[in-house]
Amino acid sequence: MLNIILNAILPIFSIILLGFILKWRNIIDDAFARTANLIVFNIGIPAMLLSEIARAPFSENFNLRAVICSLGSLCIVLLSSMLAVRALSIRADRRGTFLQNSIHGNIGYMAYAIAYYAIGESSFARMAILSSFLMVGQNLLSVWALTSCDPEAQVNGRKWWLVIRNIVQNPIVLTVGVAIIFAALGLKIPGPLSKGLDILAGMALPTALLLIGASLSFGAMKSMVTEILAIGTFKLLALPLVGYSLMLVSKVPGPLILPGVILLASPPATISYVMATELGGDPELAAASVSVFTLASALSYTLILSFLA
Repeated sequence: MLNIILNAILPIFSIILLGFILKWRNIIDDAFARTANLIVFNIGIPAMLLSEIARAPFSENFNLRAVICSLGSLCIVLLSSMLAVRALSIRADRRGTFLQNSIHGNIGYMAYAIAYYAIGESSFARMAILSSFLMVGQNLLSVWALTSCDPEAQVNGRKWWLVIRNIVQNPIVLTVGVAIIFAALGLKIPGPLSKGLDILAGMALPTALLLIGASLSFGAMKSMVTEILAIGTFKLLALPLVGYSLMLVSKVPGPLILPGVILLASPPATISYVMATELGGDPELAAASVSVFTLASALSYTLILSFLA
């Protein structure tokens, strides 16, 4: 475990801490963070995904059982969190965000970084292909959770157009789709373009980790301790545990299990704050849970890597 902490977790979270310090010292301001986020999300990570997936044999990296188990675990945990809403008497205005953050993980930044730096480039293509299906699933379920708990959204069918638009226009999902086609057809990216993609990919994850650190905020925690603790139980503990159990029962190949668990164990997604604002959720609960469990995921990922790596 000490080896994993020193060689995998500590390097990754030290960059997150650096991002927090740079934001605290006003070296990273809001304008820079917005611009850098656009570059990473629209260029850096797509370049990395296209490069890695297109080089890997598709038949060796796609597994339908892994996809079904991952999506099934989302549904199981969402149903469980719906029961918790009643048991814990969660305030009506927080219910949608509570449900969303219980299942919606930060795949594009946190899970990709953990997988790439902790378990190696050879496993990254497997995780990237699986992640595309998981992204679509968690976005659909998140919007359902937010709209079903918002009276205005329930009578406004146009709200659903937001999730369709976000999925169709999501550069990560689109890139994974293109890369899968390349890999499935056995096509190769031309040498000069491949090298260019590698250069762009090099900036993606380090910058993403800095941006995660710069986005941390703990101001509103005191008034929502119960909700935050319950979200952590579902997102960091129940979701990866359910997914792992389903994969074992379904006899998913061993090399695909750890990437799947890393995806499911990612802390609540930064975009959940935006979705909560757009779809009538509680932005403060979203921001607090993202911040708390981004840090807490250092422990949960340490345990996962210790037992499964």
